[in-house]
Amino acid sequence: MGKLVEEVKLWNTPIIGAYLLWRFTQGYCKGHPHGDAPIGLLHFLAIAILTNKDLLKPINKKRDDLQSYARSFEKSKDTDVLLSIQQRVKEKSEYTLAAIDIAISMGLLMWDMESGKLYPRDIRIPTGRGKALKSAIKREGEKAELLGSWFSKHDLLTIEAYLKVVF
Repeated sequence: MGKLVEEVKLWNTPIIGAYLLWRFTQGYCKGHPHGDAPIGLLHFLAIAILTNKDLLKPINKKRDDLQSYARSFEKSKDTDVLLSIQQRVKEKSEYTLAAIDIAISMGLLMWDMESGKLYPRDIRIPTGRGKALKSAIKREGEKAELLGSWFSKHDLLTIEAYLKVVF
């Protein structure tokens, strides 16, 4: 029961979501051919994926891209997990908005009202004793950055097609 409680704490904290969105946005900007930032809608999709262990598990450096990620569900006959993303986007919308709000208020992200894009701020926070991130959260952040990099290679319509979602 302790592991379940820890997982609930982790995913129900918009502060963790803010960190994950910051890392996702960093990955997107680093991976984009022109260094462009993602539109706000993609953050809702990212949170839907990053806050579910079944959707998070296949995100790793062994995969080449978003298409490979989506195919992994078809190969393992878990297409229902992939199809759950649409519903998760709806269910996590308030959480995502709270995470975006925290990220902006803490200076992790900047929202460009003209374009609807979220830009990451380059922040280096010195960590001292007791201030370092848990290794599990760091790993989730690395996965968020990788997911952002994968998203940066495609337009919104292609991402929707691969992940079977509609905005």
